[in-house]
Amino acid sequence: MLKFITRLFTLIGVLVVVLIAAVVALAYYGENHVEPEPASVVLTIDFTRSIVEQNEPSPLNIALDDEPLALLDILHAIDHAAADPHVKGLAARFGTEQPTLVQTQEIRAALARFRASGKFTYAYGSDFGEFGMGNRAYFLASAFENIWLQPVGTVSLTGVALQSPFAKTALDKIGVVADFMQREEYKSFMEVGQRDAFSPPVKAEMQAMVENLSAQIAEGIAASRKWDVDHVKDLMARGPYTDEEAKQEGLVTRLAYVDELDEELERKAGKDAKQVDVGTYLGYADGKDAPKEPTTIALIYGTGLIMDKNVDGGGLAGEHVMGANDIAGAFNDAAEDEDVKAILFRIDSPGGSPAASETIRRAMIHAQKKGKPVIVSMGETAASGGYWIAMNGDKIIADPATLTGSIGVVAGKFAADGLLQKVGLSVDGVATTPNAGMWNMTAPFTPAQRARVNALLDNTYHAFVGNVAAARKIPLEKMPDIAKGRVWTGEQAVKIGLVDELGGYDVALSAVRKALKLEDKDRLSLENFPSPPTPAERLLKLMRRMGAESAMLFSPSATLEKARVVLGPWLKLASFANHPVAARMYPLEDVHD
Repeated sequence: MLKFITRLFTLIGVLVVVLIAAVVALAYYGENHVEPEPASVVLTIDFTRSIVEQNEPSPLNIALDDEPLALLDILHAIDHAAADPHVKGLAARFGTEQPTLVQTQEIRAALARFRASGKFTYAYGSDFGEFGMGNRAYFLASAFENIWLQPVGTVSLTGVALQSPFAKTALDKIGVVADFMQREEYKSFMEVGQRDAFSPPVKAEMQAMVENLSAQIAEGIAASRKWDVDHVKDLMARGPYTDEEAKQEGLVTRLAYVDELDEELERKAGKDAKQVDVGTYLGYADGKDAPKEPTTIALIYGTGLIMDKNVDGGGLAGEHVMGANDIAGAFNDAAEDEDVKAILFRIDSPGGSPAASETIRRAMIHAQKKGKPVIVSMGETAASGGYWIAMNGDKIIADPATLTGSIGVVAGKFAADGLLQKVGLSVDGVATTPNAGMWNMTAPFTPAQRARVNALLDNTYHAFVGNVAAARKIPLEKMPDIAKGRVWTGEQAVKIGLVDELGGYDVALSAVRKALKLEDKDRLSLENFPSPPTPAERLLKLMRRMGAESAMLFSPSATLEKARVVLGPWLKLASFANHPVAARMYPLEDVHD
C-alpha cells in the first residue's frame, strides 16, 4: 500500500511539473511575441485583481490566470497612455478586491495626469464594497470622470475604523504569560498579549491616525468630485448606500450593466477600438520614447518582515520576507555597477530584526559613499525596522497614507509553564549559567534576566533614536516627541521631519532627476537589483521544492519542520519565539478603510 501511495504521488508530481513547464513555455512565448498596437485603444485596468509592489509571476498564478498587477506597471501604463494618440480613454473595473490606501493615492495621482490630456475615464463597479468596507474602492473611483454602478450594487463609504483582538484573559486561562518589555509607551506590538484593551496612550495615537486617514479620503473625494469636504464627511457618516441612494447623492453618475459600458466605450472610442489590459499595453508601449540612451537607476524593493536572510517557504506565489543579506547585496552590486547612477529604494515593511535592519542601513551608506544617491520611496508601511532602513536616504518620499515612524523596540517571550502544568507536563534541564536558558519558554524571566533584557532594549533603542537624529538632522532633545514607538501617517511624518516630501513613484523619480541634475524630459531606465528570476529559474526552484516536499512526505518530523518554516514568519507569536528582540510595528491588518 505504501509503495502504491508513493508511486501515485510521484505520478502527480510529474504531471504537475509537466503542466507548469508548458505554462511557463507559453508565458515565455507570450512575453517575446509582441503584436502591433491597434489604431484605437481603450486602456482597461481590472481592480478586482490584487496589486503588489513587485510582481514575480509564479507558475501557479499563470496557470490559474490569477497573476497580480504590479503598482509600477499600472502607473507606467497610465502615464504612457496619456500621451499616446492611439489611446482614446481609460476604463476600470471594481469589485470586492480593493487596492490599499497608498496604492489608491498613487493611482489617483496618475489618473489626474491622464485626465489632464482630455481623454475619457470610466470607473465601473459591480459593487463598491458590497456588505463590507468600500472607502478605498470609492476613493479611487472618485478620481474618474464617470462612475457607473451595477444595479443592486452598493457604495460602502463609511469612514475608517481599527479593531484588534486582545488575548491576555485567554492566555491567563490556558496558563501562558506574555513576558515582554518595550521602548517606549507607544510601542504597542505585544499589547495584544499583555492587555485586554489598548493602553490610553496607544488608543489616543490610533484615534489620531484613523482620523487623519479618514480626512485624507474625504479631502481627496471632495477635490475629485468638486464637493465641499464637510459634505463628503457627512456622506461618510451616513453610509453605506444602496444603488438608488448613491445615484441620488451623486456618488455615481449612472446605474448600468457591464454590457452597456462596452456599448458606451465603443461609442466613445469607435467601433474598431480594442480594449487592452495593462500587460498587453505595456508591450505596445515599449520603445515609444525618444532614442536617447536612458540613465540607469537601480530599483531595490524592500518588502516584508526584515530578517537576516530570505525564507524559502512562502508558497508558490512568492515570499514576503526581506532578507538583509539579499538587500545588502543588491546595494553593494548597484554601488559597484558603473552604469547605475542612482538608487531608488522602495520600502513596504513593518520592520523586524534590528541587526538585520542595521545591515541594510550600512549597505545603503556604503552605496552613497560610492557616489550613488539613494532616494527612498515609502509604500503602504515603512515603520519601525522599516524606518530604520530608510532613515539615511538622501531624500525620503512617502504617500500621505503611508504608516511610518514607530521608532522603538520590543523584546520578550511567552512563558508557558502554567500551560505545561495544566496538561501534566514537566520540564527538567541543566545549564552552565543562570542566564543560559533565559529565552526558554518554560518560565518567565527572573529579575536578573529582566535586567539583561532591559539592557539590550536600552542599547538598541538609544542606537535607533541617535541614528535617526543624526540622519534626519533632528536635535536629540526633540526626539522624545517623535520616537517612543509612535506611528505616524506620511502626512504627519513630513511635518515632524521624518519624511522630506509627500508623493509616490512620480515624486520619487523627480527627486532622482534632481539628485542627478537631469531634466524632466530625460529618460530613466529602472533596473531591478537583484534581477528577478526568469520563468525557467522559478520553475527550477519550484521543482527543487517539490522534490524536497516529496522526500519528506512520509517523515512526520520533517513535515512539522516544514510547517514551522512556512508558517513561522506569519504567526506573530511564533516569530517572537525565533526573534525575541524586534523593531516591529503594531500590526494594522484590521484597519477598515
